[in-house]
Amino acid sequence: MTQKLKYVFLGYFLYFPCSFLIIYMIWMAIVKSVQWTEVISNCTSIIGIYYLIASVWFVFLLQKQTKHRT
Repeated sequence: MTQKLKYVFLGYFLYFPCSFLIIYMIWMAIVKSVQWTEVISNCTSIIGIYYLIASVWFVFLLQKQTKHRT
């Protein structure tokens, strides 16, 4: 895995989801005053869908990288 690919992985699998969790929880729980159980339920559902899409995209990206090496 190249250095650029490692940064892409860290960004899409760690930075974006963590920042989304923090921002979404602040917005829904504090600003809109929604119950914490509903906020956590919605947030984990959205993150689950995001990870599914990001994982599929990352597999295609890795396959593209390996095709260029051979």
